[in-house]
Amino acid sequence: MKRALRFVECRQLPLHERISIQSLYPLSKAPLLLSLPSHHHVYVALNRDAPLASIVANDEQFETEHAIRLSQATYCDRHVFRGLLHRLIYERSRETTYPITYYLQEEDYQNQDKLRIYEAAGFQVFHQTKTYHLPFIPCEKATHSDWTLELVDYSRRADWLTFRNEHCHLLPSAMSMTDEQFAREVRQQTLFYSVKWNRQVIGIMKVRLHMYHISIQEMHVDCDEPLLRDAISFLQQKFFYMFRYIEEAHISATNLQPDLTYILRRHGTQISNICRYTYTLQAPPTPIYL
Repeated sequence: MKRALRFVECRQLPLHERISIQSLYPLSKAPLLLSLPSHHHVYVALNRDAPLASIVANDEQFETEHAIRLSQATYCDRHVFRGLLHRLIYERSRETTYPITYYLQEEDYQNQDKLRIYEAAGFQVFHQTKTYHLPFIPCEKATHSDWTLELVDYSRRADWLTFRNEHCHLLPSAMSMTDEQFAREVRQQTLFYSVKWNRQVIGIMKVRLHMYHISIQEMHVDCDEPLLRDAISFLQQKFFYMFRYIEEAHISATNLQPDLTYILRRHGTQISNICRYTYTLQAPPTPIYL
């Protein structure tokens, strides 16, 4: 039977078709489909009324950095998904006279078919993120007195953002953070810390609290290996007393942070089986002929 394929952004769909996109995702993994923020787009391919492929695009930094983040890609027809990916890139490239950099995050790293589709579309692996489970230990050292951990609120965000964005390519998100994103994270109860050694800021952390662990979503400490080893020891001791009912931190770190990941392994961390790949693609603008 002949297909009647449609490639659309979900806002163009009636409510019942928009909700049907959930059928492509595992339970609780579906993207936001109703009351979407202006920068949040869900692109979908349908055969008549049946969704066959979907991907989420966040273009919050499209105007400022000509960058778009892609995530939550899923499909039940690989050829349709490949067509959806090409259609998205083509249509967005018609909106600008600048190249667009796409940052695609993929957690389904065991799906070799999906990874081959990305590579065929021109995406290249940028980095890999793993999660390290660091236990808290009440072991105090004399050198811990050289360290302080400072909570950063919105009024003091400027220096934190400057430090963080200078190293953003090393971090799991791979993209810079804006004032608006910082404010939104604060409203969502995210904690931002500066790591200081002898009163000098040499590191930053972005933290979420959970019932049984803390999630350090981003961490970077700009120092040599011996000092970094001391910093991790300080954090183990500091967090032990800060969070009495929490036993460990889940630290996300990339393979572009080899010193950090090496020190974390040396401190007895367990490495999660789950990892995330970030792919990048730079797409040139598509000329529009009148």
